[in-house]
Amino acid sequence: MPARAGIWSIISALVARGVGVVGTPIFTRLLTPAEYGLYPHYTTWLAVAVSVLSTALSGSVIYRGLQKYRGDEEKFINATVGFGLFCAFLVLALAFPFASLISGLTGLDGILLLFLLGEAAFGGVIAVRSAALRYEYKYRSLAITNLLCAIGVPVISVAFLRLTPFRAEARILGSFITTAAVAIPTLVSTSKSGRIYDAGVWRYLLKVGIPLVPHCLASSLILRASEMVIGRTHGAAALAKYSVGISVGLALTFISNALTQVTAPWMMRKIAKGDFETVRELTMLVLRILLASTAILLSVAPEILAVMTPPEYKDALATVYPLSIAVSAMFISNLTVSAEGYYERSVGSTLPTLLTAAASVSAAILFIPRADYRFSAVFTLASYLLLAALSTSMLRRISWESIIIPRECLVLFAFSSLIATLMYLFREVLISRILLALPALPYLITLAARAWHMIGERKGQADKNAESAP
Repeated sequence: MPARAGIWSIISALVARGVGVVGTPIFTRLLTPAEYGLYPHYTTWLAVAVSVLSTALSGSVIYRGLQKYRGDEEKFINATVGFGLFCAFLVLALAFPFASLISGLTGLDGILLLFLLGEAAFGGVIAVRSAALRYEYKYRSLAITNLLCAIGVPVISVAFLRLTPFRAEARILGSFITTAAVAIPTLVSTSKSGRIYDAGVWRYLLKVGIPLVPHCLASSLILRASEMVIGRTHGAAALAKYSVGISVGLALTFISNALTQVTAPWMMRKIAKGDFETVRELTMLVLRILLASTAILLSVAPEILAVMTPPEYKDALATVYPLSIAVSAMFISNLTVSAEGYYERSVGSTLPTLLTAAASVSAAILFIPRADYRFSAVFTLASYLLLAALSTSMLRRISWESIIIPRECLVLFAFSSLIATLMYLFREVLISRILLALPALPYLITLAARAWHMIGERKGQADKNAESAP
């Protein structure tokens, strides 16, 4: 069942990513770089709002809560949705008197701020339902939800762009309307099926989820601090180029996120049994798959960027290479946070993230205004490598176990960085890049064969145990 869920998650994420990739060249050609830059600026602050509003609705909190309220899963989900809505209304009430100040700080006018808050609230509803579907391995329903969100945003955005005078705001409207349309049926079904308030569930969410707010806020800053500084110091056009570099460089997050989402509930069950060895084995296997896939992606990165964007975006290519390696570091840190969630020790997730965010924000403020915006991608890679190291160290302090093999990780990241550097040096020579990436294909096949062997071996052992059982 987890394997089938993983396949469906990856396929739906691949299709969703494909839709996003198709949408990028459309919008980069319909909009000027300055107009296009408004959307990544909006999503940067949207990530901050989601960190504040939806922390208690994150996957690890939901998975642990579903274990805790086994037999009352629907009550838990309904109350969690209600808790998210209560947080949204509370933030709106607290922020309303300071609307002008917040607008000046973010660079977004009042209407866009309302869209931002509404999208964060509706996104939280979708996050709760999606986490429940992943935990129950209802992968078909989850795939439909993901595809509706992915397809709706570019379609509605292009319609607004063509049929209304809105230009830069069209993508924001498309994103908000799509998120609301997907979330509203869940809200209706929740209101019909049970209460949205339960004292026990809300106490659990306050205890476990609220302490994670600094962690999630800091996580957003690690990735978004550079964008905030670039937008302020280098302008919307530079921000648009950097956001395109993020789109290509972080393209493989559709694989890492899908595998993290599928692996996290499975890992919770394994940790409950004390089976860290199996968790480490799977984590390292997935890490090698991600890094091999990264080499293949980088071999054609210049061609992908040329197809996605007009020529004025060409200098964003330099950001793709470090960001692509950061995907694997994100995978390790995200999976480690899920493992720490089992122990309900929020400080284990929060402290490493706060330290990393402080380093990332400091580097962005000190160096990006004085340097080319493209150097921020190197800071982002360094930040995520630091976060992965600190998170792994904290998990060992909490559980005396680790989900990775540190020495092997160091070797893999060093080798991948070398390959990425060579790919960039030979960015004008396609055949050289292909020759560098060619060994990654049989390596991926070998990894798949090893995974199949692992599954078959364990199945055979399980069958023997079943036969010998009284």
